[in-house]
Amino acid sequence: MSARDPTPGTPTPPRWLTPRRVLDTAFVVLAASLLLLTLAWRVPMMLWDHLDLVPLLDAWQRGTLLESGFLHIHGGHLHSAAYAVLLATTVLSGGQTWLDCLTSWLLLLGFALVVRGFIRDSGLDASNRGPGIALLATLLCLYPGHLANLQWGWQVAVFLCLGGGALTIQQLTRAELGWRNNALALLAAGVAFFSFATAISLLPTALALLLLRHDIPPRKRLWLALPWLLASGLVAADYAGLANAHAAHAPLRITHYALNWLGAGISRFATDLAPWLATAGLLLAVWLALRHWRERSNLPWLGLMLFATLSGLLTALGRVGAYGTGQAFVTRYVSFSSLFWLGLCGLLGHALRTQPHRALRASVAALALFACANALHLIHKANTLATRTQATARDICVHWPNVDAALLDRIYFDQAAVARDRLEQLQRWGYAPFKRYPDCAETP
Repeated sequence: MSARDPTPGTPTPPRWLTPRRVLDTAFVVLAASLLLLTLAWRVPMMLWDHLDLVPLLDAWQRGTLLESGFLHIHGGHLHSAAYAVLLATTVLSGGQTWLDCLTSWLLLLGFALVVRGFIRDSGLDASNRGPGIALLATLLCLYPGHLANLQWGWQVAVFLCLGGGALTIQQLTRAELGWRNNALALLAAGVAFFSFATAISLLPTALALLLLRHDIPPRKRLWLALPWLLASGLVAADYAGLANAHAAHAPLRITHYALNWLGAGISRFATDLAPWLATAGLLLAVWLALRHWRERSNLPWLGLMLFATLSGLLTALGRVGAYGTGQAFVTRYVSFSSLFWLGLCGLLGHALRTQPHRALRASVAALALFACANALHLIHKANTLATRTQATARDICVHWPNVDAALLDRIYFDQAAVARDRLEQLQRWGYAPFKRYPDCAETP
């Protein structure tokens, strides 16, 4: 009998139950579920920041796009790459938001495929201990926490940033790292930066990953790091004026905000627990990183965790002074904070393959429990937002032009006059909600 033959009397599992087949099935089911929920619960018209696309659309049609706010900082972000995508999707869809949301989903799918490569390269999808860790990583990759951004067409910027971030980390952690990989990483980081300011965190993340490449001679690492150092200087100069506008805040408040932000990635449903879970997660991550940092297959997971942690600190610096530490629980931030737990999952998976301690198994079980509970909570939040925004679109459609001023204040930052002007432009173009669609009652 061959050494590979099963022991007599041991049932042979069907081919579709191999770890990789199970993982592929879970990937498809999660991706398809997110697409269905995104389209069913999409915000059906331009609301809030999305209304700022109206003057850009008008400037594009007039041929004065570059003279508008296309290249300007908006709410702390340079959205130029995202604007370019949104201008195209809005015109192609006739002012409906389904194409914006579909584009976001496709970008998330690209991000997930890159992370699927991390799972494969780490050997998690072929583990003899079963596909549990890989399944959890897949859940955190195609997480329902993304729904808050997927359903709002404006957030194409978030998924350009996620995709660019994943590609940056992928290129810098390849087995062979050369100038071509470094250039591709810089390009991906550039697209991310010109979409969402959180991508600033990619600069120190890239430098840290280059520092950890002990398999590359120090001189070559220094040359590879030079363009990243130059980019860091340019970004610092670009944001210098904005940074000076924010007074320094107490380190304790910044830390509290950042821990809330990270913890919300798996405990948005239990906000009191968030900072404690984040603290425990950080301590575990540091311990695992110190033990396994020399293994190149762990570098992508370290990159994801570092990107998420620095993003939390960056968000804290920009938001805690104006909004307080509780603002860290905005559901849209989960798209980034969940990356920390995704990276931690990858490190835990590797550690369990080489050192299967009970404490590590308990950590994985706790992470899975909180991630699943949080997913259900965030699905409910997405459904609530969909119901509310669909009602808003119907009210505007049915009562226009006699729309209540309080409603106009709600849809554009207490600026009813600006909201009305932009809705009038949408009506002239025949864009949602003024073009008949299933979620809008017919105008009497």
